[in-house]
Amino acid sequence: MRDVFFLTCGRLGPAPGRLTNTVAVAVRDSGDVVLVDVGWSAETCADPARHLGRLRMATLGVRVRASDAIVEQLAALGIERSRVRTVVATHLHLDHIGGLVDFPDAEVVLTRTEHEAFRTGSSLRGYRAKDLERTGRLRAVELDAGPTYGFPASADVLGDGEVVLLDAPGHTAGSVAVALRGPAGAFVHAGDAVYEKWEYGLGEKRGPSWVARLTSWRKAELLRTYGCLRLCEADPRRPTVVPSHDAAVFEGLAHAPVQRS
Repeated sequence: MRDVFFLTCGRLGPAPGRLTNTVAVAVRDSGDVVLVDVGWSAETCADPARHLGRLRMATLGVRVRASDAIVEQLAALGIERSRVRTVVATHLHLDHIGGLVDFPDAEVVLTRTEHEAFRTGSSLRGYRAKDLERTGRLRAVELDAGPTYGFPASADVLGDGEVVLLDAPGHTAGSVAVALRGPAGAFVHAGDAVYEKWEYGLGEKRGPSWVARLTSWRKAELLRTYGCLRLCEADPRRPTVVPSHDAAVFEGLAHAPVQRS
């Protein structure tokens, strides 16, 4: 892997700027790009009230500008949309995959369980059928490899250990964390397994937060995944855990490639 860095597709939450919408960008040695999640679409960022509706926009606390679209941010960094060959979805909620439409050449990788939850779920669970309607290629995988990074099951997306799905249900039935191995070390994009890192810690304040309780598929599975995240931090590779919406974690990450290409 040539590079791993992180972008945010606008902000969320009741307080201005409280929560990010974090997307991981992994640049392969070939120059091809892998995204973990993709945020909102360019059309949504340009006119969120029209594409999300004012009620949903207010409920989620969505704050975006046209320039926040991941496809626009990548272009500003010299990365054309055609180079994005793979999008790995931690789960299929609208704030994580709405931007798939902006990357028509990408294969979308997800778990079979999550695909089934999406297919049979409803908008009340955060799914929108239209988010996959214009996607050309889907690869639904089983987590049939052994434990790694503290998680009980995994799947190696590219066959080289650089992008690995990790079994992390709880927020949704088939949600995953995604391990990325880059030149600066290992990262685990945790999706919405937690909203902020304090939730899975062992300090006096711990989760689930009220938002996590409200939006979780199954609390018992969520708590099991918290244990996996604690084991993940103790892994000898010392990965940096990156929740999708933790602004404090996001601020400490690289937000651009080391080498423009």
